[in-house]
Amino acid sequence: MIVSLGYVIFTLVQWWKQRFRQNMYLSILRNAVRRGSVLIQRPVTAKPAGYIIRSSLVNGSLTFRDENIYEDNGVLISSIEPKQKLALMDWTAYFGVKGHYEEDVNHEDVMVLLEASRPANLKGFLAHQLSMPPSKKIHVLSHGAPLAWKSGDPFGILLHCSLEEFAVLVMAFDDDALTMDEDLTIDSILTVAPEGKAKTLVPNISDELYLKSNRSSNVSLKDKGQEMVPSPRQTPHSDSFNLLQVENWSNESLASNSSIGRVDFLDITEIESQEDILDGEDAEPDPEPELMLHESGSGEGLYELDASTNTETSSLSESWRWVQISSVTKPPNVLVYTGKKDSVRKFENVKSVLEQCLNTDCYVIYHLNNDQVYTTPWDENTALLVIATTNLSQDTGDIFHRYYQRGGKVLSLGNSTFDSLFLGHKELRPNMGIVELSYKRWSDVSLIGDRYAYDLDVVNTDDSAITSMGTDKAENVILVKVCKKSKSARGTSLLSQVLFTTDPSEVAVTAEIFNRLKKSNAARFEILSELLMELGFECGPRFVPDLTPAILLTKTEDIKKEFMRSVQGRLVDEMLRSGKVSLKFTADPDDPVGPTLLPVLTSGNHGKVTFAEDIYWENLTSEVLGNTVLYVDIVPTTMPLLEGLLFSTPVTVGLIAIAGRQTAGKGRGGNAWLSPVGCAMFTLHVRVPLDSELGQRASFLQHLTSLAVVQSVCSLPGCQDIPLRLKWPNDIYYGSEMKLGGVIITSTISEGMVHATIGCGFNVSNSNPTVCINDLIQLQNRLNGTSLSLCTTEQLIARTVSTLEILINQFQRKGIESFCPQYYEKWLHSGKKVILQMENNLEVTIKGLDDYGFLLVETADGKKISVQPDGNSFDMMKNLITMKIR
Repeated sequence: MIVSLGYVIFTLVQWWKQRFRQNMYLSILRNAVRRGSVLIQRPVTAKPAGYIIRSSLVNGSLTFRDENIYEDNGVLISSIEPKQKLALMDWTAYFGVKGHYEEDVNHEDVMVLLEASRPANLKGFLAHQLSMPPSKKIHVLSHGAPLAWKSGDPFGILLHCSLEEFAVLVMAFDDDALTMDEDLTIDSILTVAPEGKAKTLVPNISDELYLKSNRSSNVSLKDKGQEMVPSPRQTPHSDSFNLLQVENWSNESLASNSSIGRVDFLDITEIESQEDILDGEDAEPDPEPELMLHESGSGEGLYELDASTNTETSSLSESWRWVQISSVTKPPNVLVYTGKKDSVRKFENVKSVLEQCLNTDCYVIYHLNNDQVYTTPWDENTALLVIATTNLSQDTGDIFHRYYQRGGKVLSLGNSTFDSLFLGHKELRPNMGIVELSYKRWSDVSLIGDRYAYDLDVVNTDDSAITSMGTDKAENVILVKVCKKSKSARGTSLLSQVLFTTDPSEVAVTAEIFNRLKKSNAARFEILSELLMELGFECGPRFVPDLTPAILLTKTEDIKKEFMRSVQGRLVDEMLRSGKVSLKFTADPDDPVGPTLLPVLTSGNHGKVTFAEDIYWENLTSEVLGNTVLYVDIVPTTMPLLEGLLFSTPVTVGLIAIAGRQTAGKGRGGNAWLSPVGCAMFTLHVRVPLDSELGQRASFLQHLTSLAVVQSVCSLPGCQDIPLRLKWPNDIYYGSEMKLGGVIITSTISEGMVHATIGCGFNVSNSNPTVCINDLIQLQNRLNGTSLSLCTTEQLIARTVSTLEILINQFQRKGIESFCPQYYEKWLHSGKKVILQMENNLEVTIKGLDDYGFLLVETADGKKISVQPDGNSFDMMKNLITMKIR
C-alpha cells in the first residue's frame, strides 16, 4: 500500500513538473512569436557579440539580439526580428495539402521549420536512439501537420502547429527526445512566415476519389462549401499522423522519400461517372496484398506485390488498382527500362546521362526491372518512362502502351515493339552507326543512331497524332513525337532512333569515330534536355549546393605547426581577414560558411569530406609545392582562398587550395569554367625570386603549368601516346579541337619575390559534357588491348604539382633553351600559317615563343612580331590572330 501510494505521489510530482515546464515554455514562446521568429537550437559556447547563424533553408541570415530569451544545458531560445521568411518555390507539398500556407492568428497557430542533417557520429546517434524508451520519444509529426518538405543536407520540413504543440516540440528538443525515426538529427527549430507555394508533384485526385480511397482510414474531412478536402490538422498530441493511413515509419521515409504507406486507389481514367463511385460504396473492401521492398540492381528500392498475391490482384475489378502512396510525398519517378537482362551497368549509364539533364530536385530515377513491369504498380507515381533497349517483348510493349494511353509520358530510344505500335520503320544500315541529326537549331550533329528510320507512310494508330521532329542528312525521319488525341488522357511519347544515352566511348572502334562523337557530346546533352522539356520536364540545375568548410591537411605534423605559427600573430578572433574571403581557423565543423567567410578546420573529424588524402600524399614527390592543403568540398572558386596567406607563410610551406566542386569557377578573360565533380581544380602558390631566370620571364609560368598537367598524365606507364596537346597561351587540349582544361595566373611582387597564384582546372573523370582524361585512357585500352588504370583527381593534382616543381627548377638552372623543346613537343602551333588582323591583314607563320613567353610570328618578308596574350584573341580553328586596339 505504501509503495503504491509512493508511486502515485511520484507520478503526480513528475506530471506537475512537466506541466509547469510546459506552461513556462508556453509563456516564453507566446511572447516571442508575437515579435518575430523564434529560433531553438543547442547552446552555443563562447558566442561572440553579433553572432550570426546562416540557414540554407530561409532567405538571408538570422541575426541574434544580444540577449537570449532562455537558455539551459539542452536548449537555447533566441528571438529574431523581423520574422524570417521561407520561400517555398523549391519545396515539395505533402499529399493533400492545397493552396498557400497561413497561420490562424486567433488560435495562436505557428509555422515551424525543422532542419535536420545526418549525424557526424552515426554509431553514437543510433546507440542513443536505441537506448531511449519508446514512451519518451516524441515524433515530429505527432505534434504538427506537415505542409512541405525539402530534401538535401540539411533536410527541411515545414509543420503547422498550435502553440501548445510547438511547446511540446521544444521540450522534446530540450530533452533530446525529438525524433523523425530517421538516421537524422534535428539541428534547429524556427518559426517562419512561408512565402509562395510548394510544388505538388503527385497528380491531383478528385475529392470523391480521395474520400472513396480513404473510407476506412482515420483521415478527418471538413466541408468547405462544396469542396471536400482532407483536414491538415490532427488531434493535438496524437501518437501518429496519418494523411493516408500510414502503417509504419520507414527508416528512409523523410530523408530519402521512400514509399511506406498503402491505400486502395481508383484508376481515374476508367471511371465513367460519379455514380460508378457511389454504387461501390457498400461493397466489401478489397483484400490488401502484401508489399515488399525489392532491391533493384542499382540499389534503389521499388515496392512490388508479393508473388503470392498475384492471383488475387488479377481478379480485382478493372476500375481498381493497388498502389502505394508515400506518407511523405516523394518526387515523381523517372523509370528506366533496359530490357530483360536488366543490365545494371546500362541502367547506371542511362541514369548518369539523365541526371545531367533533369532537375534532380524534382525527379528520382529508378531502374524498372523486367519482372516489375508485370508485378509492380509502377505507373501511378511515374512521371516519365524511358525505354533504353530495343529488346522489348510484345507483352511489355503492350503494357507500356497502356501506360501511354492513360496519359503517361514515354521516351523510347531505339527501335522497339513499342515504337511499332504507332508507325512503321525502314532499315538504313545493318548495324548501329553515326547519324547526323538536324533538330530545331541544331544541324548535322554527329550522334549514335540505331539501324532504322521511321516510315511516316505506315501509321498503326488512329488515336494519336504523329509529328516529325528530327531528320538525318538524307532527310530520313529519326525523331518523332506522338500525342494521344483524347482530351481525358493526354499521353505523349517521343520516339528516337538516336541513342542519346549511349556514350561515345562505349561504341567508338577508332580514334576518328571517338573524336567525331565527342565533339558533338555537348550538343547531345543540349538536345536531350530540349526533348525532356518538350515532354514538360524541368531541366538544368536550380539548386546551388551549400558551401562547406575547408580542412587543413599537411604532409607532416611539423609543417602544420610551422604554418599555424606563421599565421597566429595575424589572427583576430581566430580570423585571418582578407579582401575577398576571410579564413577562420577553428575546430568547430558547425561554424557558418559564406561566400566571404570560410572556416578552416585544423583538427578533429572531417565527416563527409571526399578528398582521398592518402592518394594525394602518395603521388606528391615535391619538396615544397603542395605540401599544405586547404581542401574544400564545395566553394565558389579557389582563386581568392590563398590571397591572405601569400606573404606570411615561410618558404618551406607550399600552399595549395583544392576544391571538390566549384560553383563560380573563372577562366581566362572572365569566362566561366564549369567545375563538376571529377574535374581537378586547384590554386597553387609559387614563389619565384624576381632576379632569377624565371622571375625575369614570369609569363612562362602558365606554359610551365600547362606542360606539367600534360606530363603528369603522359608520364604514367602506357599513357605516353595519349594525344594531350597545348594551345597557346594556357589551354590543355585533346587533339586539336576538344578542350580538357586551362590555367589562369595572377601575380604580385613583394620584397624581391614574385608571388604567383596559379589557378588550374582539367577534366579527369567527368566524361560529360565534353571529354576527360579517363575517356582517353579507356580509348587507349580498347584500341591497344591494354588494361591501364583510370586516374583520380587527387592523383593527377599531386603529379601535376610535383612535375611543375621539377620544371621550375630546370628552368631556373638552364633557362628557356631547356624548356621550349619540351613545350613544342606538345603544342599545336609549330609552322602554322595564320592571319594577323591589323589595318592590313598579314599572313604570318607561327615560329614559337619569344624570350618572354609571348607568341612569336614571322611575316613573309622575315619580320618577326611578338603577340601578347593580353592584347589579342587567338582562334586556331579559324587561323586568326585578332589584334585588339586599346
